[in-house]
Amino acid sequence: MLSSKRILIIALFIQGVLLTAPANALSDMQDTPITFDNLVGKGKWTVMEVWASDCRMCRASIHHTVDFEMSNPDVDVIGISLDGKEGKANAKKFIDEQGLTFNNLISDPSEIDKYLYSTAKESFIGTPTFMVYNPEGKLLAVQPGAITAEELSDFIKKQDTQNKPAS
Repeated sequence: MLSSKRILIIALFIQGVLLTAPANALSDMQDTPITFDNLVGKGKWTVMEVWASDCRMCRASIHHTVDFEMSNPDVDVIGISLDGKEGKANAKKFIDEQGLTFNNLISDPSEIDKYLYSTAKESFIGTPTFMVYNPEGKLLAVQPGAITAEELSDFIKKQDTQNKPAS
């Protein structure tokens, strides 16, 4: 038989688990929670770039993502700022300065690290980092570092070619 002290501890633990909202990895610029599952697997390739407004490499290379989006309108391109909610003004300034027309979301490094470890068994290394999902929503690649528009296009074309059924 359980003691009343143990029952109280178990009850408090269960209440804490049920009432504690899980950390949300992503939100839009209006603070609406979004999940990765809601973003991918809609019959289109999805490319996500994880960036930060204070990242020099992101500033120097994000034009490649802009170029990729312009030349690949059939691919969903999404940016994920690691500036967090408290750095949203910096993220918005970066989006405006860089002329980003694709959807950009807010997160933080620990949430991205949790997501990458749970889906790809990889740790988050830094910004920029690219994640490429096939049209079914499967994460096919995680690439830290800058990538050109041509490299992204070539990767997707190669995957499409390898996965086409033989006629």
